[in-house]
Amino acid sequence: MKLLYYVIIFTLISKFSFGQKAKNQPFSYDDEIEFYWKTEGDSLKLKAKNKLLIATEIIIRDRKTNNELFSKLLKAQDSIVVISYELNTSDTVIAKRFNDSLKVGYYYGHKSLINPDTSYQYRLPFQEGKKYSVSQSFGGKSSHSKPTSLFAIDFQMDIGEPVYAAREGLVVQVIDWFNLHGDKSFVKKANRIVVLHDDGTMASYVHLDYKGSFVKIGDRIVKGQKIGVSGLTGFTSGPHLHFVVRKERDLAIPIYFEGYPNKELKKRKRYKVKN
Repeated sequence: MKLLYYVIIFTLISKFSFGQKAKNQPFSYDDEIEFYWKTEGDSLKLKAKNKLLIATEIIIRDRKTNNELFSKLLKAQDSIVVISYELNTSDTVIAKRFNDSLKVGYYYGHKSLINPDTSYQYRLPFQEGKKYSVSQSFGGKSSHSKPTSLFAIDFQMDIGEPVYAAREGLVVQVIDWFNLHGDKSFVKKANRIVVLHDDGTMASYVHLDYKGSFVKIGDRIVKGQKIGVSGLTGFTSGPHLHFVVRKERDLAIPIYFEGYPNKELKKRKRYKVKN
């Protein structure tokens, strides 16, 4: 999950807001983590409430230098104090000082809870009996050169083709209401399913079809289960399935598949599910 930073606004009801939700938009990131002020004794505290089924890492950075000041673990469906101020002036002044000097964001997962099983053999995330080409693999120059996607794999799949779980786990995010694609302005408009694995890593199945998810948040899925259908949404010029597994701070990790042990899948080659 990409780190997101927000301008936090102090309101009359002593709650933070991440800004207005887009009209008719069924999801916004303040549906995941709620930040709010709370007065306790002589202190004004910035609290964070996690509405997710996955732990997150809360990051505080200096607004001017972007240097990280500290981070905190926020467990699934838990609350923590992010920062506390002595209440020696008005709460609105404190909130403004915070907003002028600091910024807050979060990632899915936390390093203390993630220990990647590098020996795990994933199932290819498509239909058994068919072969699919890899259009981009590890370190692909088109869009797999950054740490967040360095070990991602793009499978050339047409719109409407079934997508299967590469590994068992807990569904922690489902986005399936987008129906457009295009340039970088569409980067946050890709339908996706995010699955939390038992070792703390997270798999993302991206560019799914409109209403193309067969699972919901909170479902525990098994390896080989049909979870959705491929599509053409988000930042892409053509239909495909973008599959990536990440650890803390959105860092992609190398993965290998059943039938192809310790082999990097190659661009333009076709692969099939092997048990």
